[in-house]
Amino acid sequence: LLPLFLATFFFAVVFTFMAVTPTTVAILRCVPDKQRTFALGVQSVFLRLLGTIPGPILFGAAIDNSCTLWDINECHTTGACWVYDNESMAYQLMGISAACKLITIIFVVIAVCLYKPP
Repeated sequence: LLPLFLATFFFAVVFTFMAVTPTTVAILRCVPDKQRTFALGVQSVFLRLLGTIPGPILFGAAIDNSCTLWDINECHTTGACWVYDNESMAYQLMGISAACKLITIIFVVIAVCLYKPP
């Protein structure tokens, strides 16, 4: 199934980056002239926060959840993971990515439905 996965992943990445420019153009068309700088700044900050705060937490939790053998020292504290369940990790990481993409599609559809031209 590797060729199917690679093809799907390729198109997901391409369409993700293809959406950046139309989003910026849509913001520039919908926002009044005096507020465009603010709107682009808010978009930039929002994208940075979205990519830096929940992403590593979600993916880290998925990686920790797929561990089958933890290193436990004399004080009974958990250390690094020694053995991962690769299949479980793959399903969890792809599930998180697919869920995020689905949420993005839902919000884009809502925005298109609610948009009223000036």
